[in-house]
Amino acid sequence: MSPYFSTGTALLGLSKLFSRLYGISFKPASIAPGEAWHPSVRKVDVMGETEGLIGSIYCDLFSREGKPHLAAHYTVRCSRRVDDDDVAGDGLPDGWADGLGEGLDTEGVAIKGKQGRYQLPIVVLTTDVGTVQNGQPALLSWNDLETLFHEMGHAIHCE
Repeated sequence: MSPYFSTGTALLGLSKLFSRLYGISFKPASIAPGEAWHPSVRKVDVMGETEGLIGSIYCDLFSREGKPHLAAHYTVRCSRRVDDDDVAGDGLPDGWADGLGEGLDTEGVAIKGKQGRYQLPIVVLTTDVGTVQNGQPALLSWNDLETLFHEMGHAIHCE
């Protein structure tokens, strides 16, 4: 089967599918300077129908020198409720995270329809679907399309 679906069409299709199944969709998001590790990386915010923003996925889809030729997803930061943490109950000594830098503590955000404050998840989805010609859509083979759907299933499970 010849490559036919563009990556944009595939992501739009996934968004529509997840909207029908789970009430969530993808919204393209801007990336601040230094936020991504390569210019070809794209970010989508995962939006709940009623909740609004519920997480983010960085999509690293294309081949490049030095990038592993594999498909995977990585949870960078998990979803969790942060306002009811029982720090004393964790049994960790005072100052255990002092040398680790910022990022472990979060004030969290309020999510419409849920009590408490939450740390929003960040997930990376990586594939190797070939290179992109300037001004041309990146077309996916059937295997690439299956792989993208498979890995996105993992990524959404982390949201």
